[in-house]
Amino acid sequence: MDDLVGRWFTIDGDCGIVRYVGPVSGTHGTWLGIEWAPPKPGKHNGTKSKRSYFSCSFSPTSGAFIRPVSRIIWGQSLLSAAHSRYSTDLSSIDFPQTIDGSRGQVSVPRLDIIAKFQTLEQLEILGLDTQCVFGTLKEDDLGVFARVHTLLLANNFFTKWTWVEEVVCQMPKVRVLDMSANPLYSPLSFGNKEVELHEIRVDNSPHISWSDVCRIAHTTRAHTLSHGWSARSDISSPLLLAHVRVLKLAYNNIRDIRPLGTLACLEHLDVRGNTQLCDLHIECDTFHALTTLDLSETGVTDWPCVDTLNNIQKLHTLRIIHTPLVHGMAELAARAQLVARLPHVLKLDGSVVSADERTDMERSYLASCARSVTETNELVEKMARVFPRIHELVHTHGVPHVPHPVRTALDSRLAHTTLQVVNKDEVLSNTERPLIRTMLVRQLRPVAMRIARTKSFGLYISNPPHTNSWTLLDNEARSLSFYGVED
Repeated sequence: MDDLVGRWFTIDGDCGIVRYVGPVSGTHGTWLGIEWAPPKPGKHNGTKSKRSYFSCSFSPTSGAFIRPVSRIIWGQSLLSAAHSRYSTDLSSIDFPQTIDGSRGQVSVPRLDIIAKFQTLEQLEILGLDTQCVFGTLKEDDLGVFARVHTLLLANNFFTKWTWVEEVVCQMPKVRVLDMSANPLYSPLSFGNKEVELHEIRVDNSPHISWSDVCRIAHTTRAHTLSHGWSARSDISSPLLLAHVRVLKLAYNNIRDIRPLGTLACLEHLDVRGNTQLCDLHIECDTFHALTTLDLSETGVTDWPCVDTLNNIQKLHTLRIIHTPLVHGMAELAARAQLVARLPHVLKLDGSVVSADERTDMERSYLASCARSVTETNELVEKMARVFPRIHELVHTHGVPHVPHPVRTALDSRLAHTTLQVVNKDEVLSNTERPLIRTMLVRQLRPVAMRIARTKSFGLYISNPPHTNSWTLLDNEARSLSFYGVED
């Protein structure tokens, strides 16, 4: 039973790792010294009767002793899991020799032909997620998975990174490896195996330190690294990621992505879902190779921060939807701001920015900037003090026209009034609205009834600046001009 030390197990829904196997003073038989995985509480730190049997890594009180009972699930080997998932005992199935078809009887393929396509040697994608897999292959089984190029081992019982390295070496064609949600805890031990992958995933792995994550990518030479959903906040000193081209850090607690700006090969950065990422402030001469950036569902709120994305010279694809930056804005207005501020972006939030759309969005942006300036004297200079790229866009599209408000014939007939609804000496509402002085009082009663929720109420009107006093509208057949309402 000594080989159980370091093994992951489950019992009655709880998980843990074996730290010690052997006798305990004052008792009979063999005990398992275990450390419960959070949040399961333990009883001690591996010490019993003033004697230390093991030490705890998760917390000082996560240790316990249990008997090796049959309810413990120790997991299964990789080969056993593959057989149970991909192989079927065809001898127990009663296949007919022929079946009736539209043109007569059709013969059924023989069992040996079907079995040929069920052999594990034919697999190219080996998916063994949540199969309680641990350990490596035996020497007699090394050629079984010779064609596998994608190995999915998420949510299993791997507690040692050396096991992972050994498995990858035993499958020489593997280029994509998913080790997410395995009970891997830092500090990890790395072997001397030569491993080369295209993509490595260690998502949902909050117990692996950032330095170990970087070392995993470095030792596997992976060009794509995924480490999301891991409550990661510190991403400083990513020197070992110098070769990484695609970095996925979705749904963590990252506050600043600038430490990644030194990665010379980084082309694709995914930081969506990092709600604490509010300030970008991208500096010049960083992110030299970055072409794609996903900032959706982050906490970006500041337009000047977005303007610093122009310092990323090669950036052409951006996602920034579902952020406080565009919350409350009309979709087209937000897109016009982004397209006009970021001239190098060719694909925004999943759709291509065509040349015609860019022209329309830039003109819309200029018009919006012009409307926000209160004085039209020296319009361009005043816009340029507040908004970016104004001189460049004015040179391309001309000075925007600022329309002056035109007073229509109806506007000239409207009177600015305030209506007051009173019920039993209680003021229910004061509402400002423009009204036509020839309107009858009965035309206002439906609105007042919805406010008062009763038919018995008093309706008063005031017409500043002509008068600041309240006048009771007591006759439904009278017009508002009868009560002194003037244009």
